[in-house]
Amino acid sequence: MPMINFKCRDCDTKFSELVYSYNKDKVRCPNCKGKVEQIYEGKCNSLQGSKESRPKGEACHSCPMGCMH
Repeated sequence: MPMINFKCRDCDTKFSELVYSYNKDKVRCPNCKGKVEQIYEGKCNSLQGSKESRPKGEACHSCPMGCMH
């Protein structure tokens, strides 16, 4: 069961929870019980080529963060 990061849409509380991916839509904010969205934080660990193989400023399309390399 993966640890998933969430942010509440109502009160902006950030938290992590151990939850199966198929159950993440059932997670509610522990603070206000509001609806949450999954957030992606941290370094992009793309395995689809190195920085050198993409033109500078091109987005990494292998992760949901759309990070720039």
